Amino acid sequence: MKEDISKVRLSYGRAISRRQFMNRFYELFMNSSPIVAHKLAATDIEKQQELLSQAVNMVILFPQGNKIATNAIKRIRESHHRDGLDIKPEYYSFWVDSLVMALAEHDPEFDNELEQAWRKVVQNAIDYIVEGY
Repeated sequence: MKEDISKVRLSYGRAISRRQFMNRFYELFMNSSPIVAHKLAATDIEKQQELLSQAVNMVILFPQGNKIATNAIKRIRESHHRDGLDIKPEYYSFWVDSLVMALAEHDPEFDNELEQAWRKVVQNAIDYIVEGY
């Protein structure tokens, strides 16, 4: 897992260094499902992009037991449960798939192995969040 986290961290750095990464992610995410488009309709996308950038960093650090990341993912878990934003467990696949597609477009070193590393690292946080639904 440690090697996967290292690869993912470097990949994320390459992707976010390209200006359009976050915009492309949200374009893909909004188009991934009518449910997602509806949930994000009244969202300030600029603010959401800042939050996403922080959240992805926390997702990367989460499997290592980083306390700041653990607290951040716990807050997401609490806000996204059925009595909060009501983000159903099945919705997370839209987020992951959109992230992977945006990474594939913006990280010149992205390949199948890196995609699997991303999915493995991200799944740790998603599993924790979904357990709180």
